[in-house]
Amino acid sequence: MLNFYKSIILIIFLFSFLFFIVKFFSNLPLKNISKNKDFLRRYMGAIYLTFGILKLYDLKKFTKIFSKYDIISKRIKIYSYLYPFIEIMLGILLLKKNNYTKNILDLSNIFMIISIISVSISLYNGQKLRCGCLGSFFHIPLSYVSLSENIIMLYIAKKL
Repeated sequence: MLNFYKSIILIIFLFSFLFFIVKFFSNLPLKNISKNKDFLRRYMGAIYLTFGILKLYDLKKFTKIFSKYDIISKRIKIYSYLYPFIEIMLGILLLKKNNYTKNILDLSNIFMIISIISVSISLYNGQKLRCGCLGSFFHIPLSYVSLSENIIMLYIAKKL
């Protein structure tokens, strides 16, 4: 499992990489890009799509990791199998502007709130678990980094 600092570096690298990929394809000036709702929507879509695909690398292993801390997956096992596909669907829908963007963002908010609650409970209980955010591809500990990712995604969705 990656230590705390290596996991922070990996997450920052991945978020930065996706930022520049979306920036490159959207042809927007860097100035005031954080205020551009179209960019933020696409950036969020790219994050969902990438994270969802990484979870599919070893879906069975992801479900084992995820169901140890997610409050819904603990009770409804199929949810952990569906979760990556829901993320991929959200990502695709957010990449392309459509009439349902508000509904998609509402659904995203629900997922992020559930994730924030799930991670917070595990951290509060002092559980030493793997984070499922990048699937089983990377061995990242469930930590305040995981919590921060979810808070950032919720914040972006609220800005939109």
